[in-house]
Amino acid sequence: MYLTTVVASPGHVMLVATFPASFQQVKSMRESGFCYLNIFCLLVADMPQPPGGDTYILPDEYNLLMRNKRSLLKAHKTKEFNVETLVVVDKKMMQNHGYENITTYVLTVLNMVSALFRDGTIGGNINIAVVGLILLEEEQPGLVINHHADHTLSSFCQWQSGLMGKDGSRHDHAILLTGFDICSWKNEPCDTLGFAPISGMCSKYRSCTINEDTGLGLAFTIAHESGHNFGMVHDGEGNICKKSEGNIMSPTLAGHNGVFSWSACSRQYLYTFLSSPQSLCLVDQPKPVQEYKYPEKLPGELYDATIQCKWQFGEKAKLCMMDFKKDICKALWCHRVGRKCETKFMPAAEGSICGYDMWCRGGQCVKYGDEGPKPIHGHWSEWSSWSSCSRTCGGGISHRERNCSNPRPSHRGKFCEGSSRMLKLCNIQKCPLNNISFRAAQCAEFNSKRFRGWHYKWKPYTQVEEQYLCKLYCIAEGFDFFFSLSNKVKDGTPCSEDSRNVCIDGICEVVGCDHVLGSSAVEDACGVCKGDNSSCRIYKGQYTKQHSTNQYYNLVTIPAGARSINVYEMNVSNSYIAVRTSSKKYHLNGYWTVDWPGKYKFAGTLFVYRRPYNNPETLSASGPTNESIIIELLSQGKNLGIAWEYSLPKVETKRTHILKHNYTWAIIHPKCSVSCGAGQIVTKETCYKDFQVQVDTSLCDPKSRPATGTIPCKMPACPPSWSVGNWSGCSLTCGGGERFRDVHCMQRIQYEPERVSDSLCQIPAPVTRELCNTQRCPPTWSTGPWSECSRTCGKGWRKRTILCKSFSSSRWNQILPDVACAAELKPKMQETCLMKRCYKNKKLQWFVSAWTEQIVGQDIHVQLNLHEQWADSPLPPTPVRLPRHKAWGQLI
Repeated sequence: MYLTTVVASPGHVMLVATFPASFQQVKSMRESGFCYLNIFCLLVADMPQPPGGDTYILPDEYNLLMRNKRSLLKAHKTKEFNVETLVVVDKKMMQNHGYENITTYVLTVLNMVSALFRDGTIGGNINIAVVGLILLEEEQPGLVINHHADHTLSSFCQWQSGLMGKDGSRHDHAILLTGFDICSWKNEPCDTLGFAPISGMCSKYRSCTINEDTGLGLAFTIAHESGHNFGMVHDGEGNICKKSEGNIMSPTLAGHNGVFSWSACSRQYLYTFLSSPQSLCLVDQPKPVQEYKYPEKLPGELYDATIQCKWQFGEKAKLCMMDFKKDICKALWCHRVGRKCETKFMPAAEGSICGYDMWCRGGQCVKYGDEGPKPIHGHWSEWSSWSSCSRTCGGGISHRERNCSNPRPSHRGKFCEGSSRMLKLCNIQKCPLNNISFRAAQCAEFNSKRFRGWHYKWKPYTQVEEQYLCKLYCIAEGFDFFFSLSNKVKDGTPCSEDSRNVCIDGICEVVGCDHVLGSSAVEDACGVCKGDNSSCRIYKGQYTKQHSTNQYYNLVTIPAGARSINVYEMNVSNSYIAVRTSSKKYHLNGYWTVDWPGKYKFAGTLFVYRRPYNNPETLSASGPTNESIIIELLSQGKNLGIAWEYSLPKVETKRTHILKHNYTWAIIHPKCSVSCGAGQIVTKETCYKDFQVQVDTSLCDPKSRPATGTIPCKMPACPPSWSVGNWSGCSLTCGGGERFRDVHCMQRIQYEPERVSDSLCQIPAPVTRELCNTQRCPPTWSTGPWSECSRTCGKGWRKRTILCKSFSSSRWNQILPDVACAAELKPKMQETCLMKRCYKNKKLQWFVSAWTEQIVGQDIHVQLNLHEQWADSPLPPTPVRLPRHKAWGQLI
């Protein structure tokens, strides 16, 4: 047994398992390797460009697409997307954390990932439902895990494709967590953090990522790589978004003031993916087995800042205690050796202690127990004007959009509810008969472009499966190959030649017979939209006669104008249904030749011929036909019965008084779109019988259908009202700051509000200034002024008072014990001071040289030569006069 625990997230299945070396995975249908179009890896430094190439889809890659045909436009409105996720932990990562700790750690990280995908800035509700947790205690056959991220990911994606639950269910997405220092291009450690295929989500072989364990920051790596799997590419690489800090899909991962969010480009990439058939695996609900709760404590409560530092920088790392004045809730600073602190610009986890009685919430250090910044829920902007129609005739698509920017959601606020896009049909009048089809025109656009070095003439190819009807498949004239020249046709392209349904964003959306997008209105057997079959007569019959084999026999003649034609075998037989004209020209199964099942256009309508091997043969058409057709039986044995039915308009008898009704178009002008100011009226056409009774539009002549559109309307000016801007940032992060906002009196006279005098607004103006961040600041050391230096010159000492204080909004400072500020390094209370250089007196020393002799008259004068020295000796005796007859001497 390898199953050790069975748990579940709220309402979802979770299997916690350990795989021994002897475990054998279920063999997949395709043993060969897989390939994917683009792969990005998350690096600390610059990113390599993704390789190009063709995308190959394996036969069983998207086996859920046909099972669920739910409209994705409806799914967008309900935003029900569940990513059933399998998490696999390799042996090295288990050894790093220990078997007894790994489950709690992984669940904590995945809970953080789930919160990131529930963030309001993503534009929807993506639920990361963990349905399996596999702990690899030993090496697994077919799974090679090492430093080489590319090779490891390829091995893991193939390996996980064969895994499934006991009930045969499969996960939507697989995540490999590894303890290896991975590298995208070699089997050695480097700066790669993660690796993932682009747009691989829901693929059996490509919905997988590899993520290097770096501590709780692993959650952001997983979210980033899963974002790639959703089709997101890096911000600033081929899109208009900037490589901003705090964006989850930025090439380098760093928080912005301790907060991570999704950019507008990421939202658009996600919307595009969720609008594709590939995302249908996310629409179903996971099956609950038993309740399981994630750890109730926040990540930072389970793993303090020092543990987080060890995970990021090694066992010797710890929280930086130097006075950097850095907020760990915005960036965690750690210390290893020397007087140097470092950071990876990742915030400390939610719930980390950031001061005395303080913790991190939403990128801010707040009082313990507080939830941090209040969530700001998003609200919609005004609708944009309608776009131009995608077609000039035949039914195109026009759209208008709104943004969740009034205000944008922040601090765990919810994204706006409802759809950001509104669609409608436009230019629904039929195109001229000589026009080429809209799909053919799109294929022809590639005639001037080289395809693998050659020019071809392309025409539509529509013999594809239902889920690919909205891809642009074209076949080269004169050749027997076709190719998908575009992932989706232009909006408004009919899904098929015989359908009024249209393609929008690559999805075939239903159009009712009333030409309303998403409408369920259908024609009755008489061809009347929302009719009751009262305007026609339905003809039915059977043919059970027996005849010789290998001969044609007439069954029924269906006249021109017939609708709702259905011919079918009553039981499976060896015979075939054939169709010819009155002039003996065969349209189907004629001249003893059996045609393939498919669609055939003749007699002015499209016939669908079905011949399944285990069900009766059928032939059907909606009509109306423009000529009579003869249904025949090509007998190949015993006739087990052929039945048919069709409808024809009712014909009035001569005895009946013929009352001819007059059907005319009229234009309805509804109310103005606004109750005050300038707005628009969207006109709509309708059909009236005898100018009195409104009837279905199908009864009026489509050729005389009037043009509709929008016309301006003007209502009384709106009363003046106050317009309030967004609050500015707070001037202080704690202790009571101020924030400001603009308040103006506005009045809508025309289309846009205009600023008017404040005196015109009757009610008092909202406040423009208020206090903010009034919570008490975390304790910090408060330094007093330095005393005077102990000396007036030279080197001395000066002192100051150091107190542990906490500041509040009242500006009253509370003095706390020194232990309350132990998280910060206490400043110096005493330091040396250097004053001006002290003045030193110049000291002289008398030095006596030898006597010299000078004769003046009869006397001999002795001169004493003095030389200055540095000394404090008194002046020597003055020179003395000696008699000539005396010998000179030396002063000792």
